[in-house]
Amino acid sequence: MQGSRKIKRSTGIRIEAGAAGRHTRALAEQTAAAMEAAASGETPAHKACDAVRKVAELHGCAGKIPTVREYFAAFPRTARESTEKNRSRSFKVFLEFLGTDADRRIDTITPAICREFVRRMLKRVSRNTVRQFRTYVAAVFKRAVEVDDYLSKNPFAGVDMGVEARAIIPERGEDQQKRLPFTLEEIRFMIQSFPAPWCDMVAVSFYLGGLRLSDVCTLRWDAVNWREGYVRLVEVKTRKERCLPILPQMRELLMRRLTQSTGGEEYVFPSMAHYYLGSSKTSISTQFTALLRAHGMIGGIVNAGKQAGRRRMMSAKSFHSIRHTVTTYLRGGMTGTALFSPDAIRDTIGHDSEEVERGYFTGTLTMRMNVLSSLAAAVEDAGPVIDSSSAARAYQQGA
Repeated sequence: MQGSRKIKRSTGIRIEAGAAGRHTRALAEQTAAAMEAAASGETPAHKACDAVRKVAELHGCAGKIPTVREYFAAFPRTARESTEKNRSRSFKVFLEFLGTDADRRIDTITPAICREFVRRMLKRVSRNTVRQFRTYVAAVFKRAVEVDDYLSKNPFAGVDMGVEARAIIPERGEDQQKRLPFTLEEIRFMIQSFPAPWCDMVAVSFYLGGLRLSDVCTLRWDAVNWREGYVRLVEVKTRKERCLPILPQMRELLMRRLTQSTGGEEYVFPSMAHYYLGSSKTSISTQFTALLRAHGMIGGIVNAGKQAGRRRMMSAKSFHSIRHTVTTYLRGGMTGTALFSPDAIRDTIGHDSEEVERGYFTGTLTMRMNVLSSLAAAVEDAGPVIDSSSAARAYQQGA
């Protein structure tokens, strides 16, 4: 009924004769009741749909809706290896959080459950890790909404990471464990004084714009084009093809390694490639961190005290800090003056966006001193001093 006018709508359910008709008639009646409740505003539309779906299942008139565990297991695995590893971890954590509820239908997961998941994780691991969990798990529910039509709305849609973090861990701010860049003096020291092959690996990374450890370890000789003077490689992490010029210092390093090799070797750093391509990827980074500590370049661990929840203790500097050094130096973080345009720097280093690159930038007191000194110099060079009384009168007249 709308005012004094009666409106009739069909449920679209055909009622058959005989025993089968009893089921379809019951389904039609329940559907009509749900439609009326939704139309009158007594029940939210999505809840009315859920009620109809449950009745349809009871009468054997609806397809099976998978459980959370089943749907997560069937989610397409089409991304690169590192992404799938992070995705699998996120799925595992979410299913462990649900416990036996993981065997409930996927359309029974509510925003309250998702909010509780985020809040519990914030108490255990870092905010960035929780953000990663949320991203991968929410993508599954997004598919259930947009592709398979099992849900009318993503239950993670209203769960805001910032809001939940401020409610659960306000004392930790952004809750980040930031890596620090090396100084240029430290880069020079490592190239000149670290034992082989680490001295050359640091140089290769630095001379190729902060190349990641994975790409240094797996750098192949056939990637080196001696005639044209460039290295062409496919990044392990991003699978992007990169073409980087060979500096004279880099050419000298490669020639030295080539003459010292036994011949027929596939990789520039064969022992490191063996470790990386085997089962000892993490040990390579650990070796480098141990070298830094042995040479007094890191005095301990960032956040070395007892960590809240399962937060990992992290070294202040690592091999990846070379990438931070390159970004910080080129963007003026050490001197206060950017050497090239942001686009040129991003293209050379291989960052996809300005937002990503900002995460690699660390300012220094020297940089800030230069920036603030320029402010003082601007005032000093602004011209003759204006008479204060006349300035005041001019301001009052303008007001």
